[in-house]
Amino acid sequence: MSDLYQFFKNLQKDVAASAKAFNIYSIEAFIGEFIHELIELGDLNDFEFCENPKHIGAYIHGFNIDTNENTEAITLNLIVTDYDQRAELENLNYTELSLWFKRLLKFFKESYNHEFSNKLDPSTEVYRLADYIDVYKDKIEEVNLFFFSEREISKNLNKDLQREEFENINIKYHLWDISRLYKLKTSGLSREALEIDLANRYQQYLECLPAHIGDTALQSYLVICPGDILADLYNDYGSRLLEQNVRSFLQAKGGVNKGIRNSILKEPEYFFSYNNGITATASDVEILTKDGRVYISKIVDLQIVNGGQTTASLAKTKIKDKADLSKIFVQMKLTKVSHEQSEKIVPRISQYANTQNKVNLSDLSANHPYHIKIEELSRKMWAPPAKNTLRDSGWFYERSRGQYNEMLSGSNRVLLKIKYPKNQLFTKTDLAKYMMVWDHSEPKWVNMGAQKNFNKFSEYIIKNWKNMEIEGEINEYYFKKIVSRAIIFKETEKIVTSQPWYTNGYRANIVIYTLAYLSYYLKNQNKIIDYLKLWKEQSLTKAFEEVLVELTREINRILISPNLARTTNNISEWAKKDACWGTILAETSKLNNCIKDEFINELMDGNLEDQNNEAKNKQRLTDSISIQNKINAIDKYYWKDFLNYLEKEYTLSFKERGILKLASVGRQNLSAKQCFVLGRILDKYQKDFDEYTSAEKETRENW
Repeated sequence: MSDLYQFFKNLQKDVAASAKAFNIYSIEAFIGEFIHELIELGDLNDFEFCENPKHIGAYIHGFNIDTNENTEAITLNLIVTDYDQRAELENLNYTELSLWFKRLLKFFKESYNHEFSNKLDPSTEVYRLADYIDVYKDKIEEVNLFFFSEREISKNLNKDLQREEFENINIKYHLWDISRLYKLKTSGLSREALEIDLANRYQQYLECLPAHIGDTALQSYLVICPGDILADLYNDYGSRLLEQNVRSFLQAKGGVNKGIRNSILKEPEYFFSYNNGITATASDVEILTKDGRVYISKIVDLQIVNGGQTTASLAKTKIKDKADLSKIFVQMKLTKVSHEQSEKIVPRISQYANTQNKVNLSDLSANHPYHIKIEELSRKMWAPPAKNTLRDSGWFYERSRGQYNEMLSGSNRVLLKIKYPKNQLFTKTDLAKYMMVWDHSEPKWVNMGAQKNFNKFSEYIIKNWKNMEIEGEINEYYFKKIVSRAIIFKETEKIVTSQPWYTNGYRANIVIYTLAYLSYYLKNQNKIIDYLKLWKEQSLTKAFEEVLVELTREINRILISPNLARTTNNISEWAKKDACWGTILAETSKLNNCIKDEFINELMDGNLEDQNNEAKNKQRLTDSISIQNKINAIDKYYWKDFLNYLEKEYTLSFKERGILKLASVGRQNLSAKQCFVLGRILDKYQKDFDEYTSAEKETRENW
């Protein structure tokens, strides 16, 4: 039995389990397997399932609308699925593949030309999507067509799906067969590596100048890249070319830079002189020499870490303005960085290269201490048995993409899956969703989609991390609260799906606003949920469920009711607006009637969250003892050398320098706060310092 076939069979079981657990169609559960991975990769921001329209030749099963808040430009992601619950793994040929994409493209084009919405049931989500495309057609810049299949693409298929343009809109094709899903899930990589064959794809090589000496240096190349090639690369591969920090930055800020656009259109011959160029990395670079000149013929896993806005501006100007880029050239510094080195090296290149428009989002990575702490708690804490189960189990926090599958790849797969059930797996974006829906005053962020919400959540964590660490906030109680909120969220999803009024649309928006309103109510009443009881039971009480049934019905009514403030019929887009939350708050009296006394009697007084205070004190004491023992075990000579190194290589704050000087003169009884500062400095710079001293020692010995 091949590994792919075994994966196919396991996927069938996972889909069946998800469909049963959440009372959804099997096709929706199947799509969810792909969506989970694409959201973690950053290729999709979120997903909305919709029933396929009964119209000959036009198919769609789901969508996502991503609107740039600053420019209002729209990226439309449309999804169609080849899923027939096949008993055996089958092949998919090019003719069938093309037909599926044609069906999806027909849905978009007919909606765009106002031929479609009139043929659809106005009460359905697919009608609202078709209507949205017609109304906002002038703002659509890009359409991504996704095709998910339970079959394997034929191995002899060598035709490439080229992007196309329609009404100045960039249309791209994304094929995800079961083989590609399998490779992604088992790779353990944080992103899917691209292989760009320049000769076959763009009919030319990139001339370069090697900029490295010897075997120890990172291989680097200086490239003068034609503007057309750079624009085509971005139009073909989009944000997959952008290192995660730059991608987040562009999503938050970005459209076409006006200065760059003016240079492209009015002074293309000066573009090279005006522009700073781009900085990029690759895991592999294929080089060939011809007539004494060096060329790049293939690039694997190209990632632009600085210059994303230059690249995006060239790409969009080429399509939107039909700009002639033949006179434009861009300087590119390309560094070869292996997968093993990338986690350490790429963020540094990004940090040092991004100086003009500083991209300071490296702390959003999985290596932030907050995420490491949550992972530690996840692995050591066992939840009590839930209903109808006999043993404890774990809630698995996937700090880095692929950790869960990597854990299951060992010989004890069956046992590990019992210990960590898949329905108790949660990711960074899940964590952000569970916390933001309760703690943030603007629930629109959770409706914005997984990545945007995660970025907003990360801003809060980064801003408050020092105090959270010192106060011991990330403790066992905090983890139990996360899990309890995950249970509430998942159970609310199930409740919505089972209601007679639910028509398989915008469930996520109903759940988010239901819980956001419940949080709003509790804060006004100075009440909190008894999270320890919820953790102990691993399920909601009957009174809690009854409140959620009532609230979700009312929230659904408010969301779909005609409203003068609503600028679109598409509910998922309406849910992203401040006015939507305002509309919900305007019906406080009706919503409060849904919250019954039986549930209120189960709540705790907000001033008496003693469990958290006790857990904070315990965690604070544990962390304090641990860090003080660690710091006091280091002698003053190490601190002295460490300080000298940091003053030469980095810029220290006045506070950091002062505490390091105290440590370097052997000052005893440093306070817990001083030890925390030294601990953070060690976490940040110790590895570099140890490598530096090791190299220095080796040099002296060789001499």
